[in-house]
Amino acid sequence: MLTLIYQETFKLMHKKSTYFVSLFLAGMIILFGVLAKLYPNSFDPKSMFNINFTGIEWITFLMIAASASIVAMEFQYGTVKELLYRKYNRGQVLVSKWIVTFIYSLYMYVLALVLTLVLKVVLFNHTFELGKLSGSHTVIENLLISMGSQFIGLWLVLSLVLLLATMFKSSTVAVSAGFIGYFAANIAASLMFGLIGKWEWLKWNPLNMLSLSTQVMTPSYREFTKLTVDQLVMGNLGYIVVFLFLGYLIFKKRNV
Repeated sequence: MLTLIYQETFKLMHKKSTYFVSLFLAGMIILFGVLAKLYPNSFDPKSMFNINFTGIEWITFLMIAASASIVAMEFQYGTVKELLYRKYNRGQVLVSKWIVTFIYSLYMYVLALVLTLVLKVVLFNHTFELGKLSGSHTVIENLLISMGSQFIGLWLVLSLVLLLATMFKSSTVAVSAGFIGYFAANIAASLMFGLIGKWEWLKWNPLNMLSLSTQVMTPSYREFTKLTVDQLVMGNLGYIVVFLFLGYLIFKKRNV
């Protein structure tokens, strides 16, 4: 298993797109940081800081593409056969991809956090204080809590994308399906609240779990989700396990 993880990491590190993605993410975060500095009335510095200067949104899109391609490309180029002809079984191959994807997503979040803090010091050192209370937590605590909840939500999305990726041989189709599924899920989630109001048992559907990060920062959102933050966390983790397990079953049975 460690050899497979090393191989997946090696492949990721030697893809030109990996470095392009890092530069792109850094560039977008810095861009919106500068915009917040130049146009504070349009881009409130504190609000932009709380969302990592849009960094987390970009990470979601970038990780959807990365997670879909890391599985589908093996089938597209037939390299999965080489792995299976060795001593590794299908389960080990897929789990190694999950682990590397998880590490990659952690790296992206750490990069976003570091850049956010650097921009705070360089551009907004006297605009607001990290240790100042903002609600029941300090500004920095709110940032970390928000990022934690968004990371869980990201993996709910990625677990579904990884499930979809096991069904396609083309990385382009897998990535497209991931993006379409993400946008469709967000649209459906906003429409779901009306149905939850009529049939409360629907509150346990996976679309409702996407509201975790919003409810963490806006507790009154519970009026719509009908769930506590703890219940949303457990629901997210539960669906992540379910989606990954379904992907595991499909991957073990599909033709290569």
